[in-house]
Amino acid sequence: MKKAILLSIILLFTTACTNINNIDYKDNINSIIKQNSDNKLYNHYSTGYKYYLPKYMSIKNMNNFNEEINSNDNTYHLFVDVVSRYNKVDIKVKNKCETKYEFSNKSINGYLCINSVNDKYLVEIVYNYAKIEVIVNDYYLKEAINNSIILLSTIKYDDDLIKAIVSENKMTNKEETLEIFDNKNKKQDFIEVIEEYDNYEKEDDIPDFDVIN
Repeated sequence: MKKAILLSIILLFTTACTNINNIDYKDNINSIIKQNSDNKLYNHYSTGYKYYLPKYMSIKNMNNFNEEINSNDNTYHLFVDVVSRYNKVDIKVKNKCETKYEFSNKSINGYLCINSVNDKYLVEIVYNYAKIEVIVNDYYLKEAINNSIILLSTIKYDDDLIKAIVSENKMTNKEETLEIFDNKNKKQDFIEVIEEYDNYEKEDDIPDFDVIN
């Protein structure tokens, strides 16, 4: 199983500064998901789930079921929807995407949505009852897609704990699923959040996570 993860990382670092139309993101997504679908390799634990965090990535912040992850000065926002996991709710594909790709593996559906934001890209990937959002420039676009799918495809859930959490909070109604997959979300809202995080980083002494171990 370690070979699968290593191969995923090799795919990740074949990135070059390129146009989105020339990126083989479909092949990469399908290959990484297939390799990681049955793996039992994980090294990071959170509330109700665990996953594999590559050494070149670092946890910046954790808040309930959500996390912020750093890599090459880019912040990946991970949102885990335990209510959708509990209710096995099908994922609805976002409608407004300049570039969109739907994929699935073993009845688990997902999608990639890319929209341009000024001179950068807002990358959104939903898979395995979780979502990652990150804004990157052209150079890191392929890396962002691969990083995101590596994280999402290695998530393993603790269904017993999730059941207890959902039951305790009386969140079993399917209509009460988290809003992270809501198609009404506007990318401008996310941009404002990103700007707040950027300002926070400038004010504090953040370690350099660019070095790949």
